[in-house]
Amino acid sequence: MLQVVLISSPENFAGEHEMLEQMFNKGLQTLYSRKPQMPEPLLERWLLGFDLKWQDKILPWPGSAHSFEELENIDAEICFLSPIFDSISKQGYKAKYSKEELREGIAAWKKKHSQKLFALGGVEASNIAELAELGFDGAAVLGAVWYSSDPVGALEEILYY
Repeated sequence: MLQVVLISSPENFAGEHEMLEQMFNKGLQTLYSRKPQMPEPLLERWLLGFDLKWQDKILPWPGSAHSFEELENIDAEICFLSPIFDSISKQGYKAKYSKEELREGIAAWKKKHSQKLFALGGVEASNIAELAELGFDGAAVLGAVWYSSDPVGALEEILYY
């Protein structure tokens, strides 16, 4: 089964910590904190707002690559390739690869690297099963959750696709 991770909402909002804790309780294993407008001291304070039992499930956002060539420069346990589908959170940010390009690129990547490769960009419940078929190890979601009227329900649907 594909591993699913969540990227935090880039913006803060009332009830965010409580909502994220509900998501952890529903099965979320990893949250990547991505708050680009937040200075480091405020991000540290934001992280302290979570119960200690969730702290080890919250990781800093490492960034993503936008080509297989760019992936070569990433030294991380998990690499994110984007955009796989048309982005939900970034208007006009279109899928970059055909299914065949992805199959071939992922197969070639896995022959040379031990890192896990996660899909990013436009990932939602309706297309997540396709990612495993293409060869991805996991998927990162953002827009499908944070742009939903029910973020917790949207994540749960994606986690248990």
